[in-house]
Amino acid sequence: MRKPRLTLLLVLALLTLAVYAAFFAKLLPAPDHGDKTVTVVLKSLNVRSDYWQTMIAGAQAAAKELGAKLDVQGPLQESDADGQIRALRDAIGRKPDAIAVAPDDDPRMPALLDDVRKAGIRLVVMDTPLTLADPPVFVANDHLQAGRLAGDAAARAANGAPAVAVFSDAPRSSVSVKRIEGIRQSAQEHGGRVAGLYYSGDSEQLAYEFTVALLRSNPKVNVFVALNESATLGVAKAIKEAKKTDVYKLIGFESSIYEIQLLEEGTVNALLVQKPFNVGYLGVKTAAGLIDGRKADKTTLIGSTVVTKANMNDPVIQRLMFPLAVIQ
Repeated sequence: MRKPRLTLLLVLALLTLAVYAAFFAKLLPAPDHGDKTVTVVLKSLNVRSDYWQTMIAGAQAAAKELGAKLDVQGPLQESDADGQIRALRDAIGRKPDAIAVAPDDDPRMPALLDDVRKAGIRLVVMDTPLTLADPPVFVANDHLQAGRLAGDAAARAANGAPAVAVFSDAPRSSVSVKRIEGIRQSAQEHGGRVAGLYYSGDSEQLAYEFTVALLRSNPKVNVFVALNESATLGVAKAIKEAKKTDVYKLIGFESSIYEIQLLEEGTVNALLVQKPFNVGYLGVKTAAGLIDGRKADKTTLIGSTVVTKANMNDPVIQRLMFPLAVIQ
């Protein structure tokens, strides 16, 4: 009789222990499996860059919505590829759950992105299209579509076949390559062509000097398309000084306060406004989904909008041009 009694006592003890364990499990805080860490590495953290600051705002909005911990890193200047490489290496060393990066077009970048995945970190590439053997998830503005829209705007401004001088940042910029391809396609469809390519980096002064020299040579162009803010401002300054805003049309990219002023006064005929907030937001949201094991679309492309003097006061357009004001 002793053996069955011992067995009964043991069973009762185990049941009591299970009840207490369940009781205290409810009292004690459960481990937080919801804390996701996402590092965003951008080309520039310059507070004067509306584009990158708006992308940061989008990333912050997504992180807040999802309860994720967000760390934003990057160099001050967009041209500082070495600074971005260092920021990305440092991020890999901290081993967040995911990294969302808007990479520079640098030959070292593909190997570094492979290092992200080798470290077991989920990877999302934003903004910049890269050619990789095993492409990661990609979230960006549709740069080819933006180029086509710019070409269409150039044809409307020229009131016919556009002969376009394109001002870009650098020959190796994959973003600019896509935009130029779109401009070529559209110009040809309108019976026009890209008459020249000029690379001014992110220098307003260089864009200005190129345009002054071009105007002096009596070019066979009727439209300038500037693919970034600095080029838009430099070209606009040269055309205004030459008093030829009625002869040469100008299509710009982005929507800084200075560009909007040029649009209002008629020096700029149209602006291609992108959606960097959406890129930052979807980049972080996609990264969080990968952390949770959810599948993501390999490519998400976000369209741009053509803003002119005629539609710039539309409430929808105003929200696109001043996203940070709307957020605040």
